[in-house]
Amino acid sequence: MKIALIHNHYNEDHLEAIKTEMETLGTPTIRCIWSEVYDMWLAVEGCHRIRSAADLGLTPIIQDISETETVIIQIDEINTEVNVIDLAEELTDNAWKAEIVEF
Repeated sequence: MKIALIHNHYNEDHLEAIKTEMETLGTPTIRCIWSEVYDMWLAVEGCHRIRSAADLGLTPIIQDISETETVIIQIDEINTEVNVIDLAEELTDNAWKAEIVEF
């Protein structure tokens, strides 16, 4: 399974904190959109959780939101409702330069 991250930047301290939490909480659930074009999942959240899961040898549980009309995501740390079709187009357009994590 391959997951394209919504953004490539991350904070090393936050990543370590997430790994510590995940050792207790277990496998994360990540909201994603399926891309037929790239044959992989496009994450709409959870870049630190995805990286942490990979480091810990866990495979995230995918919550497929491909057929959902709208979704709330954080944009610049503000919860924002977005249209999933528009989000899928944006993520697909940017997937070629995204970091891909394989499980």
